[in-house]
Amino acid sequence: ENNDNFKNNIMKNLFLIIIFCLITNLLLSQNNNPNKKRENREAIKIAFFTKKMDLNAIESQNFWPLVNDMEAELKALKNKNSHGRMMLKEKEEISDKELEEIMDAKMEMGKSQIDIKIKYHEKFKEVLPIKKVAKYYEASKEFKKIQNQRKTHHSNPGQRNR
Repeated sequence: ENNDNFKNNIMKNLFLIIIFCLITNLLLSQNNNPNKKRENREAIKIAFFTKKMDLNAIESQNFWPLVNDMEAELKALKNKNSHGRMMLKEKEEISDKELEEIMDAKMEMGKSQIDIKIKYHEKFKEVLPIKKVAKYYEASKEFKKIQNQRKTHHSNPGQRNR
């Protein structure tokens, strides 16, 4: 029992050290290449969630492909429905019929987003204990909040937070 616990702790620490090394390597090798920056953001995100959720190596192997699939589906849905947003921006005058179609499509998109999230919520529960699934949602909110703060800071670099 203690020996298994000791091995699990060593594996977890080793896993976190490897992730830390990967992030450090990515950050040190960062230049102005947009792909590198995206990879860096992705590595930072994975490390953030892995730490917050206390994932072990096996859980990570099973969990991250699901998250990537979910994000790809959500992104595809958003791209598919971007024409409505473009129409709203491009036209000064828009007919009631056009506006109704755009708004209906927006509602459908929201419903589809929820359907995708529910589908992946079920998949997450298959590969993680429910407490870690809950930690994923908490970490998602926290990560989004941090990203929004960074965006605000980058768009107003001279402004200090008080």
